[in-house]
Amino acid sequence: MVCVLRRNVNNEDEDERDLAAITGSVVASALGVPALLPFLKEVCEREDSWHARHTGVKTVQQIAVL
Repeated sequence: MVCVLRRNVNNEDEDERDLAAITGSVVASALGVPALLPFLKEVCEREDSWHARHTGVKTVQQIAVL
């Protein structure tokens, strides 16, 4: 699932990134947040793309909402 999310994290389309964030939060809910932490850390620390960082923060937000 992370491989599928990885493609949409840096997408130009905001709707695709929002969908990736929601999907990531569902995966974190199903597998547990610690299982997704390495992926989230990598995404949130990317310096080459603000899209990826924004999607990582949105994923954390969606985990809190869920």
